Amino acid sequence: MVKLYFWVFIILIYLLKFGYGDVIEVPPLNINQKDLMKNLSLVDIKIALLAIYVFGDSFVDNGNNKAILGNKDAIGGGYLPFGIDFDGKPTGRVTNGRIGVDFIATVAGLPYPPPIMEKEFELHKNVINFFQQVDLFENSTMEDLKSTFDSPEGFTQYLSKSLFFIHHAGNDLGLTFEVEMEKKYSIDKYAELLIEEFSKQLKRLYTLGARKFFVSNVSPLGCSPFNINTKNHSGPCVEEINNRVSVYNDLLPGLLAKLQSTLLGSQFVLGDIYKVFQNVFEMPRSYGFKDVNTSCCIDNNGTRIQVCAPNIIPCKDRKNRVFFDPFHPSETMHFLWARRFLKDSSVCSPINLIQLMQA
Repeated sequence: MVKLYFWVFIILIYLLKFGYGDVIEVPPLNINQKDLMKNLSLVDIKIALLAIYVFGDSFVDNGNNKAILGNKDAIGGGYLPFGIDFDGKPTGRVTNGRIGVDFIATVAGLPYPPPIMEKEFELHKNVINFFQQVDLFENSTMEDLKSTFDSPEGFTQYLSKSLFFIHHAGNDLGLTFEVEMEKKYSIDKYAELLIEEFSKQLKRLYTLGARKFFVSNVSPLGCSPFNINTKNHSGPCVEEINNRVSVYNDLLPGLLAKLQSTLLGSQFVLGDIYKVFQNVFEMPRSYGFKDVNTSCCIDNNGTRIQVCAPNIIPCKDRKNRVFFDPFHPSETMHFLWARRFLKDSSVCSPINLIQLMQA
């Protein structure tokens, strides 16, 4: 019995040390940098980050889809209940409140990253793919910024001290593969093609001046409420989809290591969001979650399977849910993955996000 207590004690110490078993309490909406740093136990840390540029899909979208699709489209998060905990304002974030990059920006002492889609842009299937996002950065953002610097050297220094945060490939490995690409490629070949194209765009950003890259892998899409409720599966998640995601995720570390070794002065950090979700699914109550597989909002059919219906009050216990809609995390889950990326080297490699921001 003494040995059993000893091992229970050791496991508890391990969980606390590496961030597991840590019940999540989302900080207030307008919390400032100092108070958020205190909340995260990040005291006496100096961050000299000049800007954050966010690239990716609706997981990290702060209003671009809303600008493209308008206020009536659920994927654009343009109507309530989206934003119900963002002062009751639908901002285009496809969740009830803030998204992970909002918390990261606050830690850096920066405002929430604004959407770039304020100018007309030709779209492909109502999506701004990663290639187009890099185009936008080069032809719009950079052109606007250059005029604010006295010299090219100052602009180069600014870009080198900015963070480029990328969450990419979720759509490619989900619906795009199932509807379009599965007929053309095996998942192994398709993942290789995604990595090859991703590499090209990361090199483009480097050529433009980016030096600090934080790249998130893809979350376990097979555990989303939509897939659980619409696909055949024998376990708690649709493992066929998760296996597909893993094929891509397994290729990312090698890509980023290769890029850092060949691109002088670059830093590439990988964030394992798949593992963050996996840890929650394994021990939800230790994080304060009571529901890991149900959408908080209701669809037009009165179920929680399809996109959120407009102006219907969502669940009251959304702080204790992993998902807000059938595809996207709740604000609580966003805060969790942001916090773990910032502090936890067990889900980041080779350093954590705070260390990259300080570099």
